[in-house]
Amino acid sequence: MARKTISVTILHTNDMHADLPAMSRLSAFLRAYRAELLAEGRRVFYFDAGDAADRRVRWISATKGAAFPRVLAAMGCDLQTLGNGISVTYGLQAASDMAARADFPILAVNFFRNGQPLVAGFLPSITFALDDQVSLKVSGQAPYSPHIYALFGVDVPHFVECAREWARKLAGQPGPLVMVNHLGLREDREVAAAVPEVDVIIGGHSHSLLPDGEFVGGVLIAQAGQYAQYLGRVDLEIDAQTGVVLSKKARLLGIPADQAADPLVEAAIGQAEEEARQVLARPIARLPEALEADFFAESALGNYAADALRRRMNAEIGLLASGLLQKGLPAGLLTLGRLDEACFTTANPMLSLLSGRQVREGLEKGLKEENARAYHKSYRGSPVGIPQVSGLRVLWDPAAPDGNKIREVWVGENPLEEDRQYRVAHTDAECEGAGAFLTMEEGQVLRTEVPTILREVLEEDLKRGIPSLNELQGRWIQIFDSFCSIIGCL
Repeated sequence: MARKTISVTILHTNDMHADLPAMSRLSAFLRAYRAELLAEGRRVFYFDAGDAADRRVRWISATKGAAFPRVLAAMGCDLQTLGNGISVTYGLQAASDMAARADFPILAVNFFRNGQPLVAGFLPSITFALDDQVSLKVSGQAPYSPHIYALFGVDVPHFVECAREWARKLAGQPGPLVMVNHLGLREDREVAAAVPEVDVIIGGHSHSLLPDGEFVGGVLIAQAGQYAQYLGRVDLEIDAQTGVVLSKKARLLGIPADQAADPLVEAAIGQAEEEARQVLARPIARLPEALEADFFAESALGNYAADALRRRMNAEIGLLASGLLQKGLPAGLLTLGRLDEACFTTANPMLSLLSGRQVREGLEKGLKEENARAYHKSYRGSPVGIPQVSGLRVLWDPAAPDGNKIREVWVGENPLEEDRQYRVAHTDAECEGAGAFLTMEEGQVLRTEVPTILREVLEEDLKRGIPSLNELQGRWIQIFDSFCSIIGCL
């Protein structure tokens, strides 16, 4: 006698952000729990809704995420939706490289237009056969960040229109339609309201904790918080003849505090670490002298980094926040690993056309104690620091009030002209987000070089030659009443 219903359970995670010990414990719990569900006769799947990786783990940043899929594979992942952790940080090519290494499909339906891929390596949807007639149809969207994707030359469709289009395309085959999105709860609610044909949305990006899920009309939305603290469970009872969902519910399962780690995940992490060790051992150059770094003073490495940025962008002036350089470079053989330890920011080079007045105001803001000593998440444990400069000499009075510390600025041998436009090299850190000291106007950015990161700028420049320490000092000059000295500290 043919069965009347099909029982399906989708286990899910989102935004684990490479909390590797927690992921290993969750994986061991998931593996045992999945076996129990299978023994009950249920069809069981494990989906991840994005951002399982995170660049704060060194082997992930060293490989730009390429070594990470083996960890999710060890957890038994059946599919993942692309998050923003790799694609936005290191660029869409890095995300494609990561997808090519995955043993499971990675979804990004919003990287398709008219059925054609905008970015290689991803799938718009996938179906899992539940029996001869009924399938579980799954689609998923990467974050809706059109302004960022435009930097890579990719024009993505709006997330609601994208969901509506693919719901229509998948409607012909009997079975539930599930979307696994890395859009955020607000956007998932919009999709649910606009596309009622969707049965379930498993979400991520907003790190929302939905203990029992929530319904928008008849659409069930589920999300499991963050950092592998919970395993999400969605249960579907499906009519075996028509594929119609008869019931659906969601809940969260906490991971026991005494849960042992998963040996398979631990082995995968070890393999990834070994891959990264080989990458980080690559020699770059030999430094005849150490290049010191300082958050609150002019430094050899800071000046060099500003020079390298200015050369790369063919600019007259280079400006860089000291906090992007976490430590100095010792004399001797410089490997990628040592450079990565010194500069692991993902800030991208930019070229802007700024007035002399904007440059001067930016330097003044950068000298403010409240700005220089502030700690912001994007600086990963370092203070913002003062501006490091290239192409400039700055005469300043540390005892003067904020906003009036700078006495004179020279660009090369000429005084800075407040009404003149200058080509200024910097990164997005100096003009965007917390800690920014440059105030930009619309249309002033001439070029943003993505997915290049600051470390890569330094790596390429160092291969062309090593400057002497004499070239990397004397740019900030303190004035004390009747005499001057090279800058010491704030």
